Parts: sequence; structure tokens; C-alpha cells
Amino acid sequence: MNFFPRVALVAVVLQLGLGHARADRPDVDQSVMVFGGAMVDENMLDAANVFGSEYEDNALIGLGYQVFPYQFGTFSFGLEAGLAGRFGQSTSGEVWGGVVGRHDGVKLGPVRVAPSFTFGLSHVTKSQKGRERDHEQERDGNARTLFYLGPELSLSSDKLPNTEVFWRLHHRSGAWGTLGDMHGGSNANVVGVRYKF
Repeated sequence: MNFFPRVALVAVVLQLGLGHARADRPDVDQSVMVFGGAMVDENMLDAANVFGSEYEDNALIGLGYQVFPYQFGTFSFGLEAGLAGRFGQSTSGEVWGGVVGRHDGVKLGPVRVAPSFTFGLSHVTKSQKGRERDHEQERDGNARTLFYLGPELSLSSDKLPNTEVFWRLHHRSGAWGTLGDMHGGSNANVVGVRYKF
């Protein structure tokens, strides 16, 4: 399946899910986000060390949408989709979608700190020069469609509860050869802003 049919498929699935969610719960939590950051020449765990990682000459700029139709106590569950441009040693585009879980977080004075985690699939127009392309060539693999993982921490304040700033590890992986004969893919440390409505 080519890049644009995949984007259309993700949009249809999200629209169906959103339509169902709105019918059941008119107060569904939705949000949009924008973010940017740098790609990292490290594995996933080492890449999470924001200030100790080795960064590539590649940048990532993206936007995304989330909807949370289900809530169980302090946990919310929903869907996420996004688009990103990858620039630097080469240029490529990315689309991803998946399920996301979020905790309401903890209050530290006037600030709320909340963790979330996204799991899904990511597709790129072509592999990015750097760690991703190197891994692709080493394994004779295909990095175009891989798993997507997005562990995240967000901060919001009492004065602007619907606005969050966040850090996320934007991770693509073949999960030890499960997809594309790839072990690893790419990692990026990104920061962004999310608006809930």
C-alpha cells in the first residue's frame, strides 16, 4: 500500500472512532499538538537521556491529533494520528497512528505532570540518512513501515489547564526483526505544545 492510501486509511479509522465516541460521550477529550526536535544516534533507552545523547544532523517537525473516548479512574485511553517532516542529511515524510494511554498525572504546586504512552505504526516516504538508513543497510531491511512508540511527559498549569508543554521520545522500531527485518529504526527527542478542547 502506498503512502497516500495509508494516510487516507488512518483518517477514515479516526473519523469512525471519533464519530462513535461523540455519539456516546459528547464531552470527549480531544487535542491538537505541534512539536519539533532532533534525531538521536542512540538506541531507545539511551536516547531518553536528553542531555547525554549523541544527536544526528537531522531534525523532526510534526503535528498530531488525539481523542480520548474512554476513561477509567485516573486513566484515559484513545487514538492518536500525526504527520511529520524529517530534515537534515536527507528529507522524508512520516505518518503514524495508534492507541494512546494517559494518566491524569500528579500535582506539584500549581503544575500538573502527566505521563502518557502511544503505541502504533509509522510509515515514512523513505528512510532517513543516519542511524535509520545505517540499520536498514546493515540488516538488508526495510525501514519504511515500523512500530511507533511515544513515551511522553507533559506539564500544565492551573492558570492554563487546557495547554500543555511536553517532551516525547519519538521512536520507530522493527521490534527485533518483526517488521521490515529491522531491529531498530530511529529516535528523536522532541518538545511541543498541546491544546485540549
